[in-house]
Amino acid sequence: MTLRQALGEAARRLAAGGVERPRLEAEVLLSWACDLTRPRLLARLEERLVPAAAARFWPAIDRRAAGYPLQYLTGHQEFMSLDFKVTPAVLIPRQDTEVVVEAVLERLDPGGSYTIADCGTGSGAIALSLAHYLPRARVYATDISPAALAVARENARKLGLAARVALYQGDFLAPLRGLKLDVLVSNPPYIPTAALPVLPVDVRSEPRLALDGGPDGLDAYRLLLPGAAGLLRPGGLLALEIGFDQGQAVKDLARAVGAYRNEQILPDNAGRDRCFLAYRREE
Repeated sequence: MTLRQALGEAARRLAAGGVERPRLEAEVLLSWACDLTRPRLLARLEERLVPAAAARFWPAIDRRAAGYPLQYLTGHQEFMSLDFKVTPAVLIPRQDTEVVVEAVLERLDPGGSYTIADCGTGSGAIALSLAHYLPRARVYATDISPAALAVARENARKLGLAARVALYQGDFLAPLRGLKLDVLVSNPPYIPTAALPVLPVDVRSEPRLALDGGPDGLDAYRLLLPGAAGLLRPGGLLALEIGFDQGQAVKDLARAVGAYRNEQILPDNAGRDRCFLAYRREE
């Protein structure tokens, strides 16, 4: 079988499994199986699919057709133009979360010195992206999962950021006691518990700990909003990813704390609620 024939058969299997972009994902998985870039793969389509690559490719195609996430198969995901390792221990970084990172970067001086914390860091995508684009920042990242922190630590080494990103195990804010922060950012779990069983099958493969936001999806915000007020310097920035219908509820929770000003909701590229921003009131 040639690489061209393998792509055609793989795309057929993926389409039958309900994958939205079967040809593209077939190319991604065949590139991974053959250890080639996609452009190099597409330039060699008349070559034969060698047995070693076939042994990786076809099981991966079958798993993807059954709903297993593409990123867990390849072990990689791009985020903020950086390459991140991902495993089933971490949430897969998404373009929606880039809205949060970009909102923070837009409000900071790229040459400024900042103390930043990312709570529930997972793969480290938010923390490491901020450290990459703010070269004078010191970043603290927390996660309750040792397995997630191992992935974040590997990403920090790979991106050359280990010296400026400190990783701590603990629940959200607990490892940050005693710090004074200029920025606190988080993509917490915000899916209501009852909605988890009806999520797309690939999303259900991701860590429940990173998805389950409690009965109404707001448990993490009830912890983060008052806790962040005690860690942020006056004028410090709080940036939280939120669910598509949670903007007003999170804004109301923040106002009830009474420690913030300029609360606002930013949309994602589809126009849905995605990012909550607020500043710590000056004393």
